[in-house]
Amino acid sequence: MIEADRLVVERLGRVVLREVSVRIGDGECVSVIGPNGAGKSTLMASLAGLLPIAGGAVRVNGTAIHQLKRREIARQLAYVPQIHDGYMGFRVREVVEAGRYAYLEPLAALSRQDREAVDEAVSVCRIEDLLDRRVVTLSGGERQKVWIAAALAQQTKTLFLDEPTNALDPAHQVDLIRIMRDFAGAGRTLLVICHDLNLALALGGRVVALREGGMFFDESADVLQDTDRLAALYGTTFEIHRGRDGKSLSIQFQIEES
Repeated sequence: MIEADRLVVERLGRVVLREVSVRIGDGECVSVIGPNGAGKSTLMASLAGLLPIAGGAVRVNGTAIHQLKRREIARQLAYVPQIHDGYMGFRVREVVEAGRYAYLEPLAALSRQDREAVDEAVSVCRIEDLLDRRVVTLSGGERQKVWIAAALAQQTKTLFLDEPTNALDPAHQVDLIRIMRDFAGAGRTLLVICHDLNLALALGGRVVALREGGMFFDESADVLQDTDRLAALYGTTFEIHRGRDGKSLSIQFQIEES
C-alpha cells in the first residue's frame, strides 16, 4: 500500500499540496484528474519519494518513504514522468535495459533473468523493430512506449504514469491503454495522471480529483458520469455520449458560442 497522510508540499515558496490524504491499495487502478496546476504531478512525484515534503507523511507498506533507499523504491515502484530530458542519444535497447539497474551491482552485466525481463517488456510494448534505433529518431508515441517498456522491465507491482497518452495519435493511445489495462488486469497497482477524462473512464477503478492543491473527491470511476461534479471541478460544462452499442461512453466538454 502507498499512502499519503495529510501531505503538504511546497515548491518555490508556494504551497502546492494542502493536507492531501490518499491510500492506494495493492492491485488498485487509480486515475488522478483535475485542472492545470491542481497538484497532480506533484502528488505523484511525492508518492514516488522524489520531492521533499513540508508536512504529513508518505508511506510505502507502512514505512516512511524517506527511510527507503532509491534502489529499494525502484524495486517496488516504477515511474514514468511526463517529460524526459535524457536518453536521447541512447539506443532503445539500452534504455529498456536501464530498467534493470535497480537489481544490478555497479558495472555488473545483465543476467539471464534481467534479459528475460527486458525481452518481456519489449514484447508487451511491441517495440521489437525499434531496439537498434536511437531515441532521438523516434516519434512521441514510440518514445512513450520505450519509457513504459523500461518501467515494465523493472518488474514492479506498482506503475506510476504521468499523462501517458498526452499528444499521441489515436492508434498509439489505444496501444497504451491496452498496456495499462493488461498491467492492472494482472492484479498490479496502477496510478495514472489523466487530463483526458476518457482515459480515466476507460481504465475504470477509482478516480482521485484535486483542485487548488486539495482533495476534491476520491470515488469510483462511475463519478465521471456525473457532469455536475465535473463542472464543479473544472469550471466548465460537460456532456456524456453513448456509443452505438449503448454501453460505451465518452465525455466531452461543451463549447459555448459567443
